[in-house]
Amino acid sequence: MNGLFAICGPPGAGKSTLAEALSLALAAADRPCQVVAPLQANSALVRRISSLPSPSDPSWPERERLMSDYFTLRLLEATELEIAPALGAGRWVITDRWVPDQIVNQTFFGVEPVTRQPALGRLPRPAVTVLLDVDVETALRRNEERCRSAGPFALRRDFLEHARQAYRKMASDDTTLLSLDGTAPTHRNVELILQHLEVS
Repeated sequence: MNGLFAICGPPGAGKSTLAEALSLALAAADRPCQVVAPLQANSALVRRISSLPSPSDPSWPERERLMSDYFTLRLLEATELEIAPALGAGRWVITDRWVPDQIVNQTFFGVEPVTRQPALGRLPRPAVTVLLDVDVETALRRNEERCRSAGPFALRRDFLEHARQAYRKMASDDTTLLSLDGTAPTHRNVELILQHLEVS
């Protein structure tokens, strides 16, 4: 068995740590896999988009749509260049962030995600999508410790509050999503995921 496995959640939820730990656990169970970060940005390009001059409004909506389109293209590119070939070779693929993260970010910046659904609908559907839940204070503390690697919005309380609420709504609306406590020990969350996958 192989497939796509997505780990989603706000900055500071422990996505990267869980992805790496799960990868090691699957490898130990003789399930070849790889970790992909499909929403990892080209920081120079993101800075250029962010600095585009607006006609008059500093929160120029078109700039946010351009940013959203860039990240949607990143998802498509990662699917074509990394995810599809790995799945075709019989490996599990663990994504460190996926479509739910893109949608949460879009809604925070006022971009209606429905307008991007035709492109997002071309992406493979994960066999399992984990939503890591973490309280805002814990996320802030973790992101402060990571400093620059956390990203520009990881230290914004309003973004983290929006993200937590949005992920929780996703989990309540879609019972196929696996919601886990991001403050729990990583090894415990790995165990829960392996049980869910029926991997021993």
